Amino acid sequence: MDKRSLCMLIICINLCLVIWLVSVQQSPMLEAEIIADFSGSGGSSSTAQPPTSAKSGLRRSRSQPNQIHQPSRTPSNSNDSSLVSNTFDNHPMGTPPTLASQTPTPPQSSMHLMDLPNFVYLIDQPACDKGVRALILVHSAVRNIEKRRLIRETWANRSYIDQTPLKVYFLVGGVSGSRSGKWQQFLGRENHLHGDLIQGNFKDAYRNMTYKHVMALKWFNEKCAHAQLLVKVDDDVFMNTPQLVKYLATPSLPEYSMLRDPNLMLCRAVRYSRVKRSYRSKWRVTYKEYRNRFYPEYCPGMAIVYAPEVVRRLYEAAQKSKYFWVDDVLITGILAEETGSKITPLKHYLEQKDVRNLVGGGADLEDPPFLFTNHAIKPDESMTIWQMSLDRIQRPLLTQPAYSSATSASRSAPVVPSANISEVAQTTSTGLS
Repeated sequence: MDKRSLCMLIICINLCLVIWLVSVQQSPMLEAEIIADFSGSGGSSSTAQPPTSAKSGLRRSRSQPNQIHQPSRTPSNSNDSSLVSNTFDNHPMGTPPTLASQTPTPPQSSMHLMDLPNFVYLIDQPACDKGVRALILVHSAVRNIEKRRLIRETWANRSYIDQTPLKVYFLVGGVSGSRSGKWQQFLGRENHLHGDLIQGNFKDAYRNMTYKHVMALKWFNEKCAHAQLLVKVDDDVFMNTPQLVKYLATPSLPEYSMLRDPNLMLCRAVRYSRVKRSYRSKWRVTYKEYRNRFYPEYCPGMAIVYAPEVVRRLYEAAQKSKYFWVDDVLITGILAEETGSKITPLKHYLEQKDVRNLVGGGADLEDPPFLFTNHAIKPDESMTIWQMSLDRIQRPLLTQPAYSSATSASRSAPVVPSANISEVAQTTSTGLS
């Protein structure tokens, strides 16, 4: 071989190597680029602070930061019901064709969500299998990549969850702004890798949380209504999924019967909560939005367990309700009162001091047993508690699973054979969460 041919061969080999490296590293690079862009620009569309204008009313008179308009269009009258300003129908991006749902919309599915007449899923999932007994829908923000990753590596680890009657999905809203294209591309790749995102076409913003909550009720009602439970949980909460499996699988426990109550709405109730009126408050609500001094008893949105019948009642009521941006108050307080839905008190969940005590070795995992921690649990605390849960499950030690590409991010959890779910559940102590 002459020098010229040898040089051409070397160049071709190098070129192929570069192409391969770029294709392999593209997703992590994109993720890093997006995170850096948000950090540098201070963008916070997915966690935008609520506007404090005294003129903020219900959904149709809300202020501009939560709305998405086509740049060439002048916003019409705020009372015009034909204008759905919080969806992406008028956005230049539209619905990315490559990311549109490949799952057919069920015949009974409504194309409206509260006051949004043209609601669609930008990313969707197939209906639940018949074996799913509890659907867990995690409310997440678009840019909360690390929180979703932590959950997938701990309590929603697929190598564990796939061997249980639980199913876990993450709920997000739509993206906007100059980086919306790359964010949507990233969400599409994240969903392709994990298959666990559900995305609505309303803007992912602080004052749109009610849309996300009602979307959860809608999705369960239309695609998973045969399941025994809907669990709504925030992405900064640790959920003790092995404890839930135990309750579902052990008829001798009082929780087994409690979770079969057709009127179940389980949470840590908030009572006599005064409405915030101060302009300095993040949760300020005007008299036009809500006139009373106190909210009715309601469930804090971080962790709620619903029975299917309660989901149906609340969803139907929400579809007819005026929009109110404090989602937990509207759905589990105001609408719960209207539909005669009562709160079942959640007796035990871990406060931050309890988490620190447990992680530090000052308490046992089941003293008392719990289903949820409070908000803002730290990543190392989640990992430690999850490892403690695995150690309890691994008696005797279970074999290490084989992993598919879809669960490559979850490399540390053992398989719990489905035939042994009841046996595993009975190895832990009893107690009401």
